[in-house]
Amino acid sequence: MANYPASQPGSQRHTLSVLVENRPGVLARIAGLFARRAFNVNSLSVSPTERPDISRVTVTADVEAVPLEQIIKQLNKLLHVLKIVELDPNTTV
Repeated sequence: MANYPASQPGSQRHTLSVLVENRPGVLARIAGLFARRAFNVNSLSVSPTERPDISRVTVTADVEAVPLEQIIKQLNKLLHVLKIVELDPNTTV
């Protein structure tokens, strides 16, 4: 994956893969978490998994390392979020 410059000085582009229960409102809660912290979401994708009751939300945003840790902790507290993985930019497309 190309190493794109971040939009804010001191921030870096990060991609999170979030497994969630396929329920109404989950995407809105995830997007709202980023919006409340004024982080620009560069990319957002929702796709099915092999289980019809589970979806994968992939979010790419420009964030500094410390706020990213806080976002991950807050995402883990959201209802219907099952697992969060930060994807390695060198091994993802």
